[in-house]
Amino acid sequence: MPLKISKTAKILKALNRFQTIEFNTTLPVKLEIKEQLNDIKYLINLGKKEVITKSFVPLKKGKYFALVKELHGNIQISNLKKLSNIAIMFEKITPKEVHTKEQILHHLANANTKEEFIFYMNILLSFERKIYHLFINEEKKALFQYKFHKNKLQFYAVFNNLGEIEGEIFNQTLNIFSPFKNTLELIKQNENLINLKVNTFLKDVKPLYEFNENLINLKA
Repeated sequence: MPLKISKTAKILKALNRFQTIEFNTTLPVKLEIKEQLNDIKYLINLGKKEVITKSFVPLKKGKYFALVKELHGNIQISNLKKLSNIAIMFEKITPKEVHTKEQILHHLANANTKEEFIFYMNILLSFERKIYHLFINEEKKALFQYKFHKNKLQFYAVFNNLGEIEGEIFNQTLNIFSPFKNTLELIKQNENLINLKVNTFLKDVKPLYEFNENLINLKA
């Protein structure tokens, strides 16, 4: 393993703290497109309130990360990226430790809801593929998937205000991938908090293991 998991956890916690750093531009936030009202108007859920916005580009219902600005009293939305299943399912549960298979099986046996059962079943199946999970800070709900390779640790992470990112951790270098330029700029500006050389790359990202809500297809 290129890094001890304790050192890796420190890096991941540093990334999570970036969510609270003041930044002079907009960071991605979660929103839900609820309904199309007419050809260009949409009802969206933004935080705890519903607002109406216009879009000349057709939008599909669903949950997204996006850049949101208020311009002349109107909500302006750009760079929509659909949330992965794991990010959506993670919103519905209170995370518990899943460092061992015994812990995962315990959570499965004691699941109080269908959402919890399906979530931990996905955790178990990914565990069998040597893809592990770490939860940082319940309030911010930062989630990490990671997998050890011969010379690096590969991870996927989802944050409330950084969006979804991918990464590769080497002994002296951290490569970060994100579809949001602003997220990459914030991380690069604060690479001193990570104590590694940080390289950033703009691209779409995806989980190491995508969660499935259909139990029938979980083992496919």
